[in-house]
Amino acid sequence: MFLACIAVVLGLLAGAFFAFGPQSDPSDQASEAAPGPAFGVFRGTSPTAVAEFSQSSKRDVEYVIDYSARATWQEIARPDYMLEAWKNRGYRMVYATAMLPTEDKTATIAAGAQGDYDEHYTILANNLVAAGQGNAIIRLGWEFNVPESRWHPTSREDFISYWQRIVTAMRAAPGAENLEFDWTVNIGSTASGFDPRVYFPGRDYVDYVGVDVYDTSWAEKTYPFPKNCDESCREERRQAAWANQLDGPLGLTSWVGFAKAAGLPLSVPEWGLWERPDGHGGGDNPYFIEQMLKFIETPENDVAYHAYFDFDVAKAGTHELSAMPQAQQRFQELIAP
Repeated sequence: MFLACIAVVLGLLAGAFFAFGPQSDPSDQASEAAPGPAFGVFRGTSPTAVAEFSQSSKRDVEYVIDYSARATWQEIARPDYMLEAWKNRGYRMVYATAMLPTEDKTATIAAGAQGDYDEHYTILANNLVAAGQGNAIIRLGWEFNVPESRWHPTSREDFISYWQRIVTAMRAAPGAENLEFDWTVNIGSTASGFDPRVYFPGRDYVDYVGVDVYDTSWAEKTYPFPKNCDESCREERRQAAWANQLDGPLGLTSWVGFAKAAGLPLSVPEWGLWERPDGHGGGDNPYFIEQMLKFIETPENDVAYHAYFDFDVAKAGTHELSAMPQAQQRFQELIAP
């Protein structure tokens, strides 16, 4: 989600002070992994926090989501603090990678399409390989369909060309042949008249079709809950919100079909509950947990990996399971192998 920007800043501050947990061998962890979609989480740049989540879930975390600082090209190309934090930890890393720096307003997608920024991504690929993370999944320009995104495109041709240039530059780095790329949309944040599907860069440049999903809704008779809405009322509205997430326009069902047509697996790199100050989230909602895990684990949906976004986004609310005990209990019951 785009509010991951807030979460990242907080995660980076926390990450500067974490105590590393015990290291593990990737082959050992892979051998213990449960069958089905790979299980992941975002908990900031903190191996300790990820290990705690794994312990409370009674299941090995296989994939870890993270977001580098991205104010400048230097931060995008050389996220040294982040690469060092996850080095030799035994997780497969999934990195949300910016297409443009947030503080350099002169940088444009059009210039990227002409090759002006290739060198930054070559440097990034070399740094990933040097850190032993040459098999990372790159969520390049994640959630580009969010209107507030720094890399929200206006030109289909420029966006696709720029994406393809970045992927080509990164794959060409020695040792980077196992990098994979996840083309990720946010399921609930598309501008009016904007169809993210037309910005698909092509199967040769994408390894996963990703969809970020949160328990939010602005549809009629869903959220916010009206005054004096009892538990039966809340459950009815939560079910309506989920039905829209699943089968509404550009809902999960449509993305399953899109991924199949592209010949690619689906991913859910971010998903979670959301207790929001504006009331447009379902809060402590075990039903959403049940339905999401059912969707993820249905073989026909071909979900390759998923990651719960277990983080407090401060003024924007929280996704932390620990803040929603009923849903946390249901999550732990269902996720355990």
